[in-house]
Amino acid sequence: MYAHKFSFQDSIDMYQPREFTADFNQGTYTQKDLFSSKSNKLILDSNSSQAIYQNQSKNLTVLNIAKLQLSNKDILNIKTGVGGFYKVELPDGSIVNLNSKSSLKYQANYMEDRKLTLSGEAYFEVKPLLVAKKKAPFQVQTELQTIEVLGTAFNVKTGNNNDETLLYEGRINLKNKNGILKKLFPGDLAKINEADTEVVKLNDGEMEESLAWKDGYLYYNNRTLKHILEDLQKYYDFEFNGKDVPSEYFTIYLAREKKLPELLQLLEKSGDFSMQLANNIINFKK
Repeated sequence: MYAHKFSFQDSIDMYQPREFTADFNQGTYTQKDLFSSKSNKLILDSNSSQAIYQNQSKNLTVLNIAKLQLSNKDILNIKTGVGGFYKVELPDGSIVNLNSKSSLKYQANYMEDRKLTLSGEAYFEVKPLLVAKKKAPFQVQTELQTIEVLGTAFNVKTGNNNDETLLYEGRINLKNKNGILKKLFPGDLAKINEADTEVVKLNDGEMEESLAWKDGYLYYNNRTLKHILEDLQKYYDFEFNGKDVPSEYFTIYLAREKKLPELLQLLEKSGDFSMQLANNIINFKK
């Protein structure tokens, strides 16, 4: 494996569909077709003229998909690693904030249908697009639901055979695998599983807790320590025994840019217990 700049301009075969995967967990960029697969080391720098670069001031990795050169049949996959936060700019100017341990897939002819496939969690800022004087739809698909919007901002989270879709502004139509259609309005949270779809209204505090991650923070509103630690495992590599966790509740902001020991120290200062981190395992003492 050798170092390679993130580029999709290598020997484009216009007739053979290819799949490109930028895997930030493995640190590789892979080009694959029906006959071969080629992986290179993924290198990031701060040059904003590149299709992918590191915004050091905001601690973000930014992918400007509009600058990639793909043929219409090609597919682009973006896979994030533990602790990563990735801001993806789509060809129409829409923005996808992709959370840790997530993946986003779309075809190179995205501008023809504006369809994406998501696994994990992402916050979408959809830019309205007019085609023949009509608003072009924007569609996000997961294993359990299809979301169609005309121009809005919303959050989608998948996992453990349960999806959650939260509408921040605008309006969306949501259809589950059984074809049941729901219309969401700002503040609505749709909970989807294989059998049913439930819609609940969130208050301002609950909305803030659900969306703080996209601004680089983790906000917990009256949550148990066990809940907080389980959520932190999306961003940091550690283990703990759930039976040993003290039964304390917290309302707290944590900055994602902080290292795990710093966050644990903040939790300790706010509670009546101590935690020791050794070999990526947390032990508790009262």
